Amino acid sequence: MAGVRYFGVALDYSPSSKYALKWAIDNIFRADDVVILLFVNTESVDGDQSVLWGEEGSPLVPFEGLSEPNLQRHYQLKPDEEITRYAEEASTVKKVKVMAKFYWGDPKDKLVKAVVETPLDALVMGSRGYGTFARTLLGSVSNYVVNSVPCPVTVVKLPPSSYEAEL
Repeated sequence: MAGVRYFGVALDYSPSSKYALKWAIDNIFRADDVVILLFVNTESVDGDQSVLWGEEGSPLVPFEGLSEPNLQRHYQLKPDEEITRYAEEASTVKKVKVMAKFYWGDPKDKLVKAVVETPLDALVMGSRGYGTFARTLLGSVSNYVVNSVPCPVTVVKLPPSSYEAEL
């Protein structure tokens, strides 16, 4: 297959989103793919980044630049060794270009917006593994996104042994 493929990976720092990133590295990504790590901050922000970029989110940021403390503060990025390690693995071992994009607000709406505006060939996201009652009460981001975007979405569930840690 020829051509560059664009993938998004939704990350919220949860074990399920990190597992989805690792799963995608192991099973989907190949050389020359572009992987955009999509971070959605649901907390109120101090740096007015949500005002600066409004509905559009941040510009695409090369992931290797995000190890700088000033950029981490600028984008309200929570330093996370596991995500950094996986992104480096994707870049060095799989030879993919890793970018990041930051949004502020409701994850459901922002992930749909990211897919439509980028546009992505596919999206990978984790599943929290909530039961029917919790999913009904809290809503399901993955269900909403799957039914709202124009590209394929892979929802990656944690292995059964990890459910207790996630809940």
